Order: sequence, then C-alpha cells, then structure tokens
Amino acid sequence: MITLQDDYNTQRTPLGIAEYGRHVQEYIDHIKSLPSKEERTSWTHNLAGIMATLNPEIKLQANYKEILWGHIFQIADYDLDVDCPYEIVRDKKEFVRPEHLGYNSSGIRFRFYGRNLQMMIDRAAEMEDGELKQDLVNMIASFMYNSCKAWNNENLSNEVIAEHLKTLSKGQLNIDGSELVVSADTTVSVRRPAQQKTQQFGRNNKNNKNNKNRGKNYRRF
Repeated sequence: MITLQDDYNTQRTPLGIAEYGRHVQEYIDHIKSLPSKEERTSWTHNLAGIMATLNPEIKLQANYKEILWGHIFQIADYDLDVDCPYEIVRDKKEFVRPEHLGYNSSGIRFRFYGRNLQMMIDRAAEMEDGELKQDLVNMIASFMYNSCKAWNNENLSNEVIAEHLKTLSKGQLNIDGSELVVSADTTVSVRRPAQQKTQQFGRNNKNNKNNKNRGKNYRRF
C-alpha cells in the first residue's frame, strides 16, 4: 500500500513544465515505454491535442502546434524517439547556482547610529585637518546627537559625542567636546516604547468614554 508519505510531491521527479501538471508528465513517461516508434508518434500527436485543450490560449499563436511539440520534448528532457513533424531545437538551460555574496560580519559599535555613520567617520578620518574636515565632523556629530535622541530619547553631551567619535574612528578623530558645533533637529520625533504607547491608548479610550457619558447626562434648556 502506498501512503501519502511514500508519494509526496517533494519525493517525485521535478516537473518539466509545471503548468501542464503531473498527469501530462506521466503520459510522456508512458509514451517513452512504448516499444514501437510508430505507436509512440501516434500517442504524441494525441498528447499535443490534449495539451492544446488544457491550454486553449496557445491556439492564438500561428505556430501553436510547433510550440506544443517543443513543450513535449522539453518535458521529456529531449529524450523522446518519435517522428516529429517539426525541427525541435534544444533550449535547455542548465541551472547554475550563483556564488554566495556573503554577509557583512563587521559589528556595529553603537547600533542606534547605523552602519552609514561608520563610513562617514572613516571618510572624515582620512581627510587632512582644516575647515572642511571640521565642518564634516560637526555634521556627523549633529547626526549622532539627533539619532540618539530619536532612538534612545537621550540628549548626548558634546563630550560623549567626542568620545564616541574617538571610539568609532579608532583614535583618529581625537576632538575635544568644546570644539564641536552640534545642531539639534527640532523635527525629530522621539520613539515611544510599546508599553508607553499602550498606556496612552488606554487613557485616550477612557477619556473618550467619559466624554460620551458626560454628553448623555447633559441636559439642554
């Protein structure tokens, strides 16, 4: 007795063209087993008619019969000894597994800054000392301040930002906090913890219910 586990799809042979289903593929396997070439050819002609019925839109193409025979050979893995009325060109592309791109295994020292900040710091560390470098460092420091405010709801001091710059640049950006000019972005929205949002939502619902009840007891003269 064949159980479902013994005849599961993942254990069967892969379908040549999945759109035609398993029965068409089994039909072709049966044609291969026929001893006479004449008989195999006759069965293949009948199969082409069945496939045209299963896929009626293919009849809109002028050479649909030739296309159907090409599909039959493709499903048969081009191993079908019949008298084909068309010249079948083997167009079988071998699957080549692409090379693994790999993942960036380098960790992020301060996750709330993101990975792009590290690239900006590396670029600033390569620059020669001057006004342009100082402007870039100030821009990076402002980004660090606003990122920490948005994600951690914490206002960093210039001294802490300078220490983080030194850490992320591996000592190449050794700047005193008093030298930094940090611009706070007033449009930055602070992320609320999920619990705080839930509590706020509950208070809003309670206020809405009180307002509805108050409206019911209100008497107009």
